[in-house]
Amino acid sequence: MDRRRCDEKKIRLGDNNMFRINHNDAIELEHEVRRLYGCDRGGVSGMADADYFEGHPIQAAVLVVSYIHAYHRESGPYQFDEFLNKYETIFEYPDENNAADEVRNYIDELSAIVEQYI
Repeated sequence: MDRRRCDEKKIRLGDNNMFRINHNDAIELEHEVRRLYGCDRGGVSGMADADYFEGHPIQAAVLVVSYIHAYHRESGPYQFDEFLNKYETIFEYPDENNAADEVRNYIDELSAIVEQYI
């Protein structure tokens, strides 16, 4: 891989090789997490933060599902497995899965989940 392609890849990936989303999308994720937890920016031990979600977009879903699970509100033990696995794969392998095109779907699906539980 030539140096330019390596540099481009570093720009798109978070520090854990997760796909980076744009800040406006990360703000939407922060809003959904804050809405569910009823917290301010930086709540949930600092993780309800758009800056964090830019490089770790799947963590918004992990926080949402964890909250639902902690309050025993899920309809079954595997209710969110498909959702989590789908987007984890998309964000871990962005080139193979058109991650940039899937961000809007991810935010919309996560928002719909949050809406069910607030």
